[in-house]
Amino acid sequence: MWIDEDRVVLTTGQSLVVSAHRKHGFRNVGSEMLHIQAVLASPIFEAMFDGSTEMVRRWLPTVLVKTAPA
Repeated sequence: MWIDEDRVVLTTGQSLVVSAHRKHGFRNVGSEMLHIQAVLASPIFEAMFDGSTEMVRRWLPTVLVKTAPA
């Protein structure tokens, strides 16, 4: 796992918290399948990938519109 310029190898059961707006990533350095569990505190996911000039938005909240009875 990396955050900005720092690199660390995590093992089974370890966690890492990444603050908002920090560049980060991961890759599997082992021979077994890598499982990732992510918890996103914000209702909106925004990311800007290296080399990109546009923000990517996913998981936008759904706004329920209440209509008057007919």
